[in-house]
Amino acid sequence: MKDDDRKKIIDENKKKCVCEPCPSYTECMRAGNELLFCVTGKSADCIFEKKGCICPACPVTSILGLKKAYYCIRGSAGEQK
Repeated sequence: MKDDDRKKIIDENKKKCVCEPCPSYTECMRAGNELLFCVTGKSADCIFEKKGCICPACPVTSILGLKKAYYCIRGSAGEQK
């Protein structure tokens, strides 16, 4: 994906992202304003445990036609292929 396309997807979907209320979302991620892991990739700096995943219910998941979960841990949709 081209950088311009990726930036456009991020800008268009960041407001629709539901990462923050996820049980696996941490204070570290919140402090870094990390969101949209399905596009941007897994968290590089934050350590956390799997406590549940709400990716399948996220509006961005259906908009982008995504099928995976735990993007914050496993990486973006492209990285998980």
